[in-house]
Amino acid sequence: MFTWRFKTKDYWQAVAASGPIDTVADLMALHEPWVTSSAQHVLQVLDNHDVEPSLDEEGLIVVEVDHARLDQLNQGLARLGCALSSELLHTL
Repeated sequence: MFTWRFKTKDYWQAVAASGPIDTVADLMALHEPWVTSSAQHVLQVLDNHDVEPSLDEEGLIVVEVDHARLDQLNQGLARLGCALSSELLHTL
């Protein structure tokens, strides 16, 4: 199970996972019913900007990027209806 927080709602929903969640792609694929773009497209934009997302020890998606490059990266992600944020639990 993993917990997902909807960006526009104040509640948590548990979602059954069919197996272990070992990668960012695994986690994002479970998000796809609720987000505006596919995990594959988001990960491609990150890859195009030489950014490697990872999962932290709590299972949150972490993307390390210089602040100077964040705006440019978010411009690319905006076309997919998402953005990176430094707020905890703010997901792609």
